[in-house]
Amino acid sequence: MIKPTETRYQKVGRKYVPVSAHWSGDHDQMAVGTFRLTYAYGDGGHRYEYEVTPTTAPMAAAMILARVRMEDAIREASKMRPSAPIPYTKKQRAAIAQFRAEMGGMFPSWWTENSAYDISEAAMRAVLEYRP
Repeated sequence: MIKPTETRYQKVGRKYVPVSAHWSGDHDQMAVGTFRLTYAYGDGGHRYEYEVTPTTAPMAAAMILARVRMEDAIREASKMRPSAPIPYTKKQRAAIAQFRAEMGGMFPSWWTENSAYDISEAAMRAVLEYRP
């Protein structure tokens, strides 16, 4: 869907000139009747959620608050792991943990990762378990 935008310039003769002096720095214009949810998570830091309605605001607020925990849960759920349970020793598990931390996405071919469903489950669980 294409949203109509405010005209900033108009052609006058051979030049384009500004239509108005609306350069206040607040370019975040909203349509009449729309809502925006703002969360200040730190000094000077803001997160915005657009297209929020009074009905969806509570869930959107919960999602903003739990976003960091959701991202951590998704990151943890999406880590590669062996596809078959192999009895690793304590030393091998430590080496694997160090390898994961240092190498990121490079893993042996017999390892696997979680599906999108598993990751979304982890995210939903993070929201439901979040306590500020």
